[in-house]
Amino acid sequence: MDIRSALESVPDVDFLFDEPLARHTTFRVGGPARLLARPRSERALCALLEPVRDLGLPFLVLGGGSNVLAPDGVLDAAVIQLNAACNGLLRSEQGAQEQTVLHAGAGMKLQDLIGYCIENGLRGLESLTGIPGTVGGALVMNAGTLEDSISGSLISIDLLDADGVRRSIRRDELTPCYRKMGISEGSVVLGASFGLEPCPTDHLKSSAARILQYRRRTQPLRYPSAGSVFKNPPGQSAGTLIERAGLKGHRFGDAEVSKKHANWIVNRGKASAREILGLMVEIENEIFATFGVRLEREIRILD
Repeated sequence: MDIRSALESVPDVDFLFDEPLARHTTFRVGGPARLLARPRSERALCALLEPVRDLGLPFLVLGGGSNVLAPDGVLDAAVIQLNAACNGLLRSEQGAQEQTVLHAGAGMKLQDLIGYCIENGLRGLESLTGIPGTVGGALVMNAGTLEDSISGSLISIDLLDADGVRRSIRRDELTPCYRKMGISEGSVVLGASFGLEPCPTDHLKSSAARILQYRRRTQPLRYPSAGSVFKNPPGQSAGTLIERAGLKGHRFGDAEVSKKHANWIVNRGKASAREILGLMVEIENEIFATFGVRLEREIRILD
């Protein structure tokens, strides 16, 4: 039995074969994925993963596509989106601790979660205002700013481990750090619970507006991009190093080091993954040659 026949029999899953990933990534680049699957429930997700693993087909979960670079050619893998399977939002109160607990599904848009928190006077996640992608993607990379990260309000994460077993992992069982949550390789994040504090809505709206204003002023939001390309080296700023090396505005085809923020690469029109990756390598080589610093990539390269 071929892969298409084996997987199309899985119930409650929508399949797209040879789906261009340029439609699903914020860089707007990427060739076709062998298949893109959208389970409509957590049960359907589990039913899908079993034959995928049995067939030895590589798979990855793609959230908002905001922190990845997809290849120009065929991606020989199953790409799974959880926006239908894991998109719920549940609320509970813990009166003794004066805390509200929200459980958000991994497929929920991060900004929808933050919008709910702001409208309902819940403080703890507003520093992530303006960060694209889904809750699941933000959890995996411990998305954050200089002010805070998503792990700051985290209580627990629900996931399927590499053996397909559903588990709930408490915050104190994880080792979150800069751009890492410490989730085991091969796990699929299903959702998470957050502990949030009451706060006047007007105060939260004011904070969110200030953050968005800062992002618009300092980040190149006009062009397709994937956010920060490199992690900040300890005690240093990747963007500052790239700017000091004179690379602002440097281009490789239609891929350009942003003139607004040097740690962003933007797609000025018809950039390919090859051009974006080539520009990343040029930056890495120049920074090492000039400053002796090896930049670590924040963007995940799909292959």
